[in-house]
Amino acid sequence: MGKGKAAKSRFSSLDVRAMATSLEPMIAGYRITNVYDANPRTYILKLSKPEAPKLLLLLESGVRFHLTRYARDKEGTPSGFTMKLRKHLKGKRIEQLLQPGADRVLVVACGSGEARHHLIVELYDKGNVVLTDCSHTILTLLRSSKHDSEARVTVKEAYPLSASRELPPLSEAWLAAKMAAADGSQQLGAFLLRAVPLGREIAEHACAAADLPAGTRLAARPWEGEAFGRLVGALEEAAALFVDAPPPVLAEEDEAAADEADSPAHPPEPPAGSVAAGGVAAGVVAGEG
Repeated sequence: MGKGKAAKSRFSSLDVRAMATSLEPMIAGYRITNVYDANPRTYILKLSKPEAPKLLLLLESGVRFHLTRYARDKEGTPSGFTMKLRKHLKGKRIEQLLQPGADRVLVVACGSGEARHHLIVELYDKGNVVLTDCSHTILTLLRSSKHDSEARVTVKEAYPLSASRELPPLSEAWLAAKMAAADGSQQLGAFLLRAVPLGREIAEHACAAADLPAGTRLAARPWEGEAFGRLVGALEEAAALFVDAPPPVLAEEDEAAADEADSPAHPPEPPAGSVAAGGVAAGVVAGEG
C-alpha cells in the first residue's frame, strides 16, 4: 500500500455495523454466481445482477469484509470448503447483511423461506466462516470451535446467535454501578472493553475525551469525578453512531498500491480510514480491495 497508509488489521464492532449498513444497499438483490478462495482464510463471492456491474465481495475470517477488485486465478483447485459453499450458495440472492447484537460478526442472508441460508463470518479471535440453513443449523464451517462451555460450533449443531452481545443501556448510574462492583485492580480501558462492547478504538476515544487515562485503576473510583460525565457522554455518542451507522466513505489508492494489493501473493487490504480520527466509524468501500 502507499507510504504512510496503514490499513486496519481487524474490524471493531462499530466498523462491522458501519460497513454492513454501507454495503447492504449496494449488494442486496445481487446473486452469488461463484465462490473462490484466495487463501485458506479468505473467500471471494462473485456477485451479479441484470444491468448492473459485477461485484466481488471479499470475506476474511477473523479480520474483515469489503468489496474488492481482486480477481483470483481460477486455474487453481478450490478447497473442499469452497466447493461446499458453491453447492449451497450459487444462484442464491443476497437479501440482507446483518450484525447480531454488538458482535464482530457479519451474517450474509441469502434466499428466502426454507431455501434461506446464512453465511456467517466471525471477525474476532481466530475467526470462522460458517454456513447455516434457514433454522441456523450448521451445514459446513471453516473450523469447529466453542463459543462457551455450552455452545458448540460444529456441523449439525445450531449456530449460537442467541449468545450475541447486546449494547447495554448506557447511563451514568448504570456505568457507575458496574465500576463499583468490579475488581478495583482493573484498568479503566480494559473494563470498558468488556462492559461496553464497542471496540478498543471507542474505549480509548472515550477515555481521551474525558481526560481519564485508560490505565486508571477502578480502585481510584473514576466514577466520582467530573470527568465521568464526559466519559459517559463520549460512550453515548459512539453508541448512537452504532445504531445510526454513517454512509459509506469511498476511498481510492494510487495505482501502484492497487497493483500490489491485487496480486495473489498479497490478498487485498481495505484502505485506511475505516475508523476516522477520534474513534468515529465510517463504512469504507474498498474499490481496489
